[in-house]
Amino acid sequence: MATNTDIARKVRALLDRAERTPFPAEAEAATRKALELMATHHITEAMVGASRASGAEAPALRTIHLERSPYVGVRTALLAGIAQGFGVRTVYAASSTGRRVDLLGFPSDLDAVELLYSSLLLQATVAVSAAPTPQSLSTVEWRRGFLAGFASRVTERLHEALTAAAATADQSATPGATASVAVVLADRSARLDDELHRRYPHLGRGRPPARVSPAALARGMAAGDRADLGRRSVAPDRRGQLPGAG
Repeated sequence: MATNTDIARKVRALLDRAERTPFPAEAEAATRKALELMATHHITEAMVGASRASGAEAPALRTIHLERSPYVGVRTALLAGIAQGFGVRTVYAASSTGRRVDLLGFPSDLDAVELLYSSLLLQATVAVSAAPTPQSLSTVEWRRGFLAGFASRVTERLHEALTAAAATADQSATPGATASVAVVLADRSARLDDELHRRYPHLGRGRPPARVSPAALARGMAAGDRADLGRRSVAPDRRGQLPGAG
């Protein structure tokens, strides 16, 4: 069985190829394969954990700090969308410098969430910088709507890949297997919910998302269609931020 290190090495090799090649078709094929590997690894880790006599790995907590800016809401939406795909729970709270986002999940899933969030935030920054702001909108309005659309579309793409990986795993399961992928994922979800309620017994509801420009939303979704969903990770203190975020 391939180790976590083996998977990470294969993913990074595929994405290096996607970034170097001048041919869009080759880049898209390499990127798609990298995402499929990440999705398959997520399902495999869940099934292996369920088969261990000692039970699955324990949930863990990690925290990401988002600096105060006009874009903190849509950055949170991007992070939450990726986290939801991997079954990771998110809890938000105001901090002295902006917003704190706690991520509760299984360690391998938390690694994947941090990897994708760092990469996609950088890609969103590049994409919105290349899109001129319409005269009818302020820069903040345009960029906020653009990132909202970007986050929406890449979240959809990620969920599609994970759903496909789960279906493939079920189809290739050994006849007579004790549990389906759906049952295992449901059990992991229930464990996370129990841990969430234990750690945060008095959770409230978050604010609804701010209204955004439909035109900016559409442009951001188009950019999200082109996004690489698994590029090389970057250090936390070098995560991208939208221009002018402050």
